[in-house]
Amino acid sequence: MLARLEESGYAEVKERHREPISQFPLINAVVSKVQKGLVYVDPVSKSSFIATKAGFSLFVGDESANDNGNFFEGLKDCLDLPNYVHIYSPPRSLAAYFEESSTYSRIRRRSQFRRYDPTVLREYESLLPAGFRVTRIQDVQFDRLENAFKLDFGGRYWNSREEFFQGAIGACILNEQNDPVAVCYSACVIEGVAEMDTLVLPEYRGRRFMRIVSEPFFNMVAAKCLTPHWDTFVSNKASYVLAQRFNLQLVREYDLLSVVLR
Repeated sequence: MLARLEESGYAEVKERHREPISQFPLINAVVSKVQKGLVYVDPVSKSSFIATKAGFSLFVGDESANDNGNFFEGLKDCLDLPNYVHIYSPPRSLAAYFEESSTYSRIRRRSQFRRYDPTVLREYESLLPAGFRVTRIQDVQFDRLENAFKLDFGGRYWNSREEFFQGAIGACILNEQNDPVAVCYSACVIEGVAEMDTLVLPEYRGRRFMRIVSEPFFNMVAAKCLTPHWDTFVSNKASYVLAQRFNLQLVREYDLLSVVLR
């Protein structure tokens, strides 16, 4: 049976499973108590299930000691978890269990990239259309960012709008009316790594805005001596092209198991 762990026990979980946790910055941010999340443990096997508020999660522990059916039922009973969770690099037996069950689930392949090259990028300045400009996210009113992108900046990953503005790194493209149209920001910053998230409004896609808004983000991260972390679907060919352009290094590929709990 899964039991929710108090924050005082997070350090022990992190120490016991340091390697897999370090591969996923959002998970690391939870057990490091940088961002709010949820940790459940099996008192018998000492296995743990770590989840962000947005549902990105990681199972760590002894796979052989878990009954996948009971584990899933235990997750459904954890009502603090979102209804839809995404499990990083799930154990093979757990993935197989969901493939054979009637529960809605799907597995997709993802890639992680990191940029270790601190070279300042300047091309975005010449690629910006006339009347558009790039600015820091902190120079745009929070409500304008939220109304434009609907990303729940102060709740999805960060603990509050204040922490988002104080701790997040990000760039935003503004149009001729000074309305936000594209953003690239850090979903978390933990142990020298900044996990990036990017969104371009639908009506502005196909204009290289993802590339344009990513360049100043990389510059901001490099200026703080941090390493940007880009996690994307393998099927997203555009991301691979950009990864090559930005001299990002492929760190690993893994499966992402998405499951409807209830």
